[in-house]
Amino acid sequence: MDGKKQSPIDIIVGAPFVHLQTESFEEVNYEPLRDVLCGYDGHAVSCQWDAAKNPTNSIVIKGKTYNLSNFHFHTPSEHRIDNHFADAELHLVHQSEDKALAVIGLLLEVTAQENPFFNWITALDKQVNRNAGGHGFMVKDAVTGAPVPGKEQAKYKVRKVDFKNLIKATREFTPRWEYEGSLTTPPCSEGVAWNVVKTPVRLGLKQYDALVSLEAFNSRYLQDREKK
Repeated sequence: MDGKKQSPIDIIVGAPFVHLQTESFEEVNYEPLRDVLCGYDGHAVSCQWDAAKNPTNSIVIKGKTYNLSNFHFHTPSEHRIDNHFADAELHLVHQSEDKALAVIGLLLEVTAQENPFFNWITALDKQVNRNAGGHGFMVKDAVTGAPVPGKEQAKYKVRKVDFKNLIKATREFTPRWEYEGSLTTPPCSEGVAWNVVKTPVRLGLKQYDALVSLEAFNSRYLQDREKK
């Protein structure tokens, strides 16, 4: 993609196109989601749900409401902070009624202590290992690691995803770095309002191992904004 505002980037403190936002979003409306379907989609561990049966979680930026549409993971992190990668990155993808996108990026750092929010990842990995045919994602070739065509499986159902502790740990996603960028997967469309939270979120070692087992390396390389 030959764009001028591509993502991800190395967030260099003081860069003219990055703003450290110390005020919270105008609104953060997050309620627990029920029967969330999670699995490996051929690129990332991704989670979706039936919008008709769940609350409409959202954030408000400059008076515009963006509704949460899915969340997914990248290992290692796609964004860097002053040349430092995190162990992984969680993307909370939001979309407005006019199809504008806003993504919250949470940097994940591995610790000895497990994070209850991510327990379902370990459960998913165990479920995959227990079924030779796979469960919840495309089965990967044992040698190449590439998804095997025609091996798409039913997704793993997480009965409840409660964001309360995640939001508390990040102080409602504040402070965060804001910049205008792009999607990091094809078609890499620009005009995305990025919000990369400054405070890392802990991810237990077993949870991280399960995540890597499921999706392996799946991060887009850094895009050089200085030369655009």
